[in-house]
Amino acid sequence: GAAPVFTPGARYPLAGLLLALPALAGTGLLECARATYGRVRDGFYGLEVMLVVLVFLALLREPRAEGATRVPPAALGRVLGLDRAPEVKTIRRKLAGLAAAGKAADLIMALARHHAAARPAALGFLYADGHTRAYFGTRDVQKMHVARLKFPGPATEETWVTDADGDPVFMVIAEPSASLAGQLRGLLPQLRQVVGDGRRVTVCFDRGGWSPALFAGITGAGFDLLTYRKGPVADLPAAAFTTVGCTDDRGRPHEYELADTTVTLEIGEGPRKGEHVTLRQVPRREPASGGAVRQVHT
Repeated sequence: GAAPVFTPGARYPLAGLLLALPALAGTGLLECARATYGRVRDGFYGLEVMLVVLVFLALLREPRAEGATRVPPAALGRVLGLDRAPEVKTIRRKLAGLAAAGKAADLIMALARHHAAARPAALGFLYADGHTRAYFGTRDVQKMHVARLKFPGPATEETWVTDADGDPVFMVIAEPSASLAGQLRGLLPQLRQVVGDGRRVTVCFDRGGWSPALFAGITGAGFDLLTYRKGPVADLPAAAFTTVGCTDDRGRPHEYELADTTVTLEIGEGPRKGEHVTLRQVPRREPASGGAVRQVHT
């Protein structure tokens, strides 16, 4: 690829994009892509330049290749250090070449390991959640309700894993599954790759992942878990609760009425069907509408 050369100029209409370069360097995208894909086919636009082009287009709110038609190629080329930015057909051809290598999952995991090495303290809690995205490709995939389109259509499911600060660690794409529990079960090997052997972190998810079989799999894989109790649960007596105070990272005080109990759940599926898993359960008393008090079990 051509080496970037930055020259003086009277007008740099997209110069603000250069402010993103330090943050881009912090993600490790270019280094991880270079290590994952190695040498690519020779051409004027190399691997690093193409990735920077895609990042710049996303920052310009044109996240697809077609968006390049709405950005002046000479102006975008100046902040790339080239005489002009690539055209749509070039972007598509380069993306097709990268996709044909079949290493997208390897790149995502390489970025996740880079994130884990750069911010190990933020990986004490990992939050997992599934999101549906409309699919416009040529493959025959399952249809399901797409909230953005407001009607059923072909879709894929993205399962995102974020750290304790809410920053993304990695994500996987698959056809929609029956439940979040199924996706989480398949994510456990990748989670172990990211956090390393022997480290015990807490995996957090909502009621969509409620499954005693999954709970047994998570604890058996050396992780802890945090989720809400699903289904009807008998309330505990008021005497079981204690007021607990804490101060958050912004210095604001909080008080909660908590109880510390355990619960034993029967595994109703999988190879361990009929066995039981015992977990810690922490109910919280909080005001509800109409002056009532409700209990939330986690």
